[in-house]
Amino acid sequence: MEKKKLIVYLGILFLVMMGFSLIWSIYFKEKTAAVVKVKEVSNDFIVIEDQLNMKRTIDVPRVITKLIKANEEYFVEYESSLIGLPKLVSIEPLNER
Repeated sequence: MEKKKLIVYLGILFLVMMGFSLIWSIYFKEKTAAVVKVKEVSNDFIVIEDQLNMKRTIDVPRVITKLIKANEEYFVEYESSLIGLPKLVSIEPLNER
């Protein structure tokens, strides 16, 4: 009887630990900073292209999208996780003039 209880206890502990690790992996965020060129500006997102010509769609607040111009270079920081679009943290125009 004690052996059954121990097996059930270890099984429940294993499931709880797997649940916590799944939640952690979903909400773990990675921060990225890069010099990019904005290719497209929409109401809720922007499409950027980095110096390696890789395109990425980033979720941006509507207030900010009105200030961003397409075909301009910016220094951006954004957070990405395993689910959903990356989210903009900060953006600064590059003044090369």
